[in-house]
Amino acid sequence: MLTVNGIKKIYPNGKGLKPFFLKAEPGEIVCLIGPNGSGKTTAFNMIAGIAQSDGGECLIGDLSTSDIEAKKEIGFLEESPYYYDKITVENFLGFIWGIKYKGEPNGDIYRLLAKFDLLKRKGYKLQELSMGLKKRVGVISALMHYPKLIILDEPANGLDSQSLILLKDELVAAGKQDCVILISSHILDFLKDIGTRFVFLKNGVIKKELPRSQNVSLDETYRSLYMSKM
Repeated sequence: MLTVNGIKKIYPNGKGLKPFFLKAEPGEIVCLIGPNGSGKTTAFNMIAGIAQSDGGECLIGDLSTSDIEAKKEIGFLEESPYYYDKITVENFLGFIWGIKYKGEPNGDIYRLLAKFDLLKRKGYKLQELSMGLKKRVGVISALMHYPKLIILDEPANGLDSQSLILLKDELVAAGKQDCVILISSHILDFLKDIGTRFVFLKNGVIKKELPRSQNVSLDETYRSLYMSKM
């Protein structure tokens, strides 16, 4: 289980994330929705343990996500990740694997490389890849070995239709492996296809939560929360 108890971060300009609370059970796919500046990335960075909160805590089970031991339980794709461009795809993924899990990678890296049509490019340096192909590598780095917590910040950016469909498949499979998944995207149809819960943020505050249902309309909820004065 993921437990987020009152994390917060307020920047000098007054923007940021107000006290944020969330609980997610294994297998849940929780979608954070909101316009740019609503607090999604700030929340993800603190939940992943790579940014310090001004208060509160985030736990995977009983382990704080800021604890070094928790890192092997977290797969995190930032919105604009930094890549070591001069190493190969295979070495990059192997490097991350070695840090998190120690030892040689198992077959899951190569399963995902094949699935995302990168197996034949495993020897390419990252600087030789397009933005979309780099994004696939980043997705694989977060999904491999199905960690307990998967956080994907705008993973659809740069992906073509085929990759987006494959990503949906992998996220559903990760949910069946009891991973907790947090994801954001501006593509509401993509989120509706995979999400089990939808959390709408506005100015750093949760304004609405919706469960998955056939009748849920993310478009209408988005309009009412963010576009009513337009």
